[in-house]
Amino acid sequence: MDQDINCINFSGLFAFIRRRYGDEGIRRIKEGLVNNPQYMIQDVRNLSKKVPIQEQHLVDPACWVSNEFSLALFANVKKVIGGPNPLFQAGAGAAREGLSKYALFAGRVFGPQFFARQAAKINARSDKTKECRLVNLTGDSALIELHYRPNFTISKDVCNWNLGNYSELANSSGVTHIESKELKCVLDGHTCCVFSLSWKKVNFIRRLLTGLFAWLIPWDIQGLISEREHAVRERDRLFDKLVESEKKYRTLFQDSMEAMCLTQDGKIVDTNPAWLQLHDYDNKTDVIGTDVINFIHPDDRKILVRRRKNWPELKSRFYQLRDIRKDGTPIDVELYTKGITLGDEKLILATIRDITELKQAGRAKEKLEAQLQRAQKMEALGTLAGGVAHDLNNILCGIVGYPDILLMQIPEDSPLKKPIETMQATGKKAAAVVQDLLTLARRGVAVTEIVSLNEIISEYLKSPEFKKLASYHPSLEVEIRLDPNLPYIPGSPVHLAKTVMNLVSNAAEAMPGGGNILIATKNHYFDRPASGFEEIPAGDYTTLTIADTGVGIPWEDLERIFEPFYTKKVMGKSGTGLGMAVVWGTVKDHNGYIDLQSKKGQGTTFTLYFPVTKKKPVVDQNSLPLSAYRGKGESILIVDDVHEQREVAYNILTKLGYSVTTKASGEEAVDYLNNHSVALIVLDMIMDPGIDGLETYKRIIKKHPGQKAIIASGFSETDSVRQARKLGAGQYVRKPYTLETIGVAVRRELDA
Repeated sequence: MDQDINCINFSGLFAFIRRRYGDEGIRRIKEGLVNNPQYMIQDVRNLSKKVPIQEQHLVDPACWVSNEFSLALFANVKKVIGGPNPLFQAGAGAAREGLSKYALFAGRVFGPQFFARQAAKINARSDKTKECRLVNLTGDSALIELHYRPNFTISKDVCNWNLGNYSELANSSGVTHIESKELKCVLDGHTCCVFSLSWKKVNFIRRLLTGLFAWLIPWDIQGLISEREHAVRERDRLFDKLVESEKKYRTLFQDSMEAMCLTQDGKIVDTNPAWLQLHDYDNKTDVIGTDVINFIHPDDRKILVRRRKNWPELKSRFYQLRDIRKDGTPIDVELYTKGITLGDEKLILATIRDITELKQAGRAKEKLEAQLQRAQKMEALGTLAGGVAHDLNNILCGIVGYPDILLMQIPEDSPLKKPIETMQATGKKAAAVVQDLLTLARRGVAVTEIVSLNEIISEYLKSPEFKKLASYHPSLEVEIRLDPNLPYIPGSPVHLAKTVMNLVSNAAEAMPGGGNILIATKNHYFDRPASGFEEIPAGDYTTLTIADTGVGIPWEDLERIFEPFYTKKVMGKSGTGLGMAVVWGTVKDHNGYIDLQSKKGQGTTFTLYFPVTKKKPVVDQNSLPLSAYRGKGESILIVDDVHEQREVAYNILTKLGYSVTTKASGEEAVDYLNNHSVALIVLDMIMDPGIDGLETYKRIIKKHPGQKAIIASGFSETDSVRQARKLGAGQYVRKPYTLETIGVAVRRELDA
């Protein structure tokens, strides 16, 4: 129950009702209000306990009731008094009965002005629903404003009660011709209630003699009155002290939104509702008498033990630790402790603030900053790797492309065949490293196929690479758990296969003495974002899990394992140091996410999340025979800024039977086609200096609408490639060229 109105306001009312209407009147105004669980009051002897209101509470200045109770009491008063304005009579009667001899004497001596000046003080002491302001006071009038707190409910009964109070106070001061009225009322839409009092002045001597009359009565009666007045003043003083003390206790403890508890010798003696709510307890009796250390997380109890040893000589009253709720859930809190004295008892008051969300936000910010730094580092290294890869691609074009031409010119039994094939195989291996660099640069994966992770894993387990790995690690046990109903994903089979190979290779090398490797796939749906090594958005995913029972990854290495060339392996035996960087780049290019769990000495688990697709894979076509993509003398224009690339493409297409012309820039190609026409253009997209492949194609189709072209690039499909294809360009061919890749692409585009 809210504590709005002090019961000192009702002591005069009960005296008035008893004098005028007897015990039956008292019974009727109490009807439905006392012993009613709807109206509870704080026990002044035990502030943590609430009891139903009794009659004795209603005349006890240490007790407070709610405004709702006051309105219900006024409704009963109207039933008892009756008449046109019962609450005015009740207010006047309560004021008359409630005045002490001291107050009555002072009013007679100093006039109505005495009561008017005291109105604000009396109101502040006994009524929390409003603020009383004396806005004007003269020798024969007073103007009083009552400002109620926002959204507060009053009735006309309250206004009439106040008007009766003020009228009787003026009357008790000995003046005559009193007029009282309410000029404004909040019930009529005004911001405050305004009461006007006026009276006719009475000769000061007359009022003084009337006031001094009490001094002229027999000495023994005057002594009794004096003793009574002293008791009243002492009561008022104690009341003021009690009200102030209770007000502070309520404000700072009971009604505080911050959790608070009082402890003595380490044990809880009281808590406020906010503390109970924070720790998920329903009743303070569940915790009173318990050592507060039991509500602190076991790992943080040493903090309190240390503070207890140094109390009260502590440098800071603020500190942080983790509390635990009733169910054991930890909560991050900040505490402020202060020694206080209540009565004769020395206690410690702890104010506790829940900072769990603040801590979580801080940890999330640190994690995001680390992820951003990692991404920026990967981007910088990727840019470097991309530049290197671009140059290597140009260098490798001859090593990969020319062997096909040479093999076409020598007999099957030539002693040069094997060296040439070896040279070509070496070039393709070098090209694979270039693709790793391009993957790292996030420019090497063309995610265009619908694939099954299960099939990619099965093919890898049959591959020479896996057999070679198994021969190096004969003590390995590999467990396969593939979900037979695994959804398809859009992806690049080559890069996904390399990702599987890199992770399995790492797992094997983490167990030099043997161990177990788990390779598993399954479908996983998140209905909300999940936290791990990365934040994984909600969605439907196909997951690849590769786990080992090896040495684990030290904590200090976890943040760096995806960096290019960062490796703890033996150089020369375990690859280039790009393996995990390729894994990272491949997953990101597939719009996927990585979760990594590892503890030193307990193994490592990688889980990759790839978004699923409802599309079905296209059945692969068999390789075409050479005769299927030979030329028929069609004219081909090759546009490339790199001399070696032009030469390789020229020689391959010439050998296939095409009439080939080459140009070293987009501008040269546009000039050439202003006076010539060709069946097909093989167009490089990145040319420097000068215009790029997209701009070249735009200018060409203005002169030759519908011009057939294929796009050649060492990178995956970029925005420029996609725009060119929308304009009419056809096949996309990745460099370095081989006889089959460029030959098939040209033939299909010409026949389209």
